[in-house]
Amino acid sequence: MSLAVEPLKFFARLLLAFVGFFAAWLVVGPGYTRFLAALAELTVSVVDRPTHVWSAGTTLFFWPRGYQPPNTPPSIAAEWIHANTILLLALMVATPASTWSAKIKRSALAFLFVLLWQVLDVTLAIQFGYATQLDPHSYTASTRYRLALFTNLAMYLDTQIVPFMIWAGIHFRQLLAMAGTMRGAAAAARADQEQGKSRPQRHSA
Repeated sequence: MSLAVEPLKFFARLLLAFVGFFAAWLVVGPGYTRFLAALAELTVSVVDRPTHVWSAGTTLFFWPRGYQPPNTPPSIAAEWIHANTILLLALMVATPASTWSAKIKRSALAFLFVLLWQVLDVTLAIQFGYATQLDPHSYTASTRYRLALFTNLAMYLDTQIVPFMIWAGIHFRQLLAMAGTMRGAAAAARADQEQGKSRPQRHSA
């Protein structure tokens, strides 16, 4: 099986895979949000304070554990956090691999990386919520600034860069080889062109 990434075929496979994963995510999104809430609850409770994190649909809510939450507790739109999973998995499936087993293993590794990033996202967002809304007096001004910086940076990277960063990192050697092949083909084309120019022109009498 050729591992070369042919642009037109790649983009066609990418589009089909994206549509398929998007349709599936409409079904599994709420369940995945519950899973993300459980992981984030554990992480926030370790790095900050005991916190109850729960979900409704694709929205996450949080409140200090042991206290009765209000009718409208702080919330996080989780669909914006885990939307990067759709693009990442589509990229992984669309990229050629030697076998389907290799493709599945790479996709599982990519999913693990993006899941860790999503847990980091939610953890930072909850800490930012504590620092700015629920308990600002427990945080210094410099800590609030750092939390604002890292929370916004992590979320801006989410859908725009993180899927491509993980995909390119896993396929780094394959992409390098493809780039080398393209450079070689371009160099050969230039050499042929220069050779053609250097040939003497025949003039008819």
